[in-house]
Amino acid sequence: MITFVLAVKLPSVKKLKNMDNLMSLWSFISLVSPLLIFLASCYYLSKSAKIDSALLFTGSGIGLLVSIFFSCMPYFVQSRYMPIAEASKYYAIAGFISFFGGICFAIGFFILISNSVNVYKQNKM
Repeated sequence: MITFVLAVKLPSVKKLKNMDNLMSLWSFISLVSPLLIFLASCYYLSKSAKIDSALLFTGSGIGLLVSIFFSCMPYFVQSRYMPIAEASKYYAIAGFISFFGGICFAIGFFILISNSVNVYKQNKM
């Protein structure tokens, strides 16, 4: 019986670490949109300090913080050997906080649209 041995060249450890760094950078690309929304909300708050701008700022700030948490949490779980039950508690709390951030943002956005439509109707007449 003849056996064949395949020679497979495995990537070096250095290349794997570089690939891990690249993948961790790609995982943070999801923070771009919450960051842009937060910056736009900051700009709107600086131009018009009303209840709608405060709600937009609060909601987008909470959304950005929760997005950062969701991006970093897998690394904390892995580095601290956190049990799944404990990690799921943190995810549940973050989801609850994110819900309130989304509600604040939605109410602020609704007020902004309502005010804009009312101003448009008054200017048109």
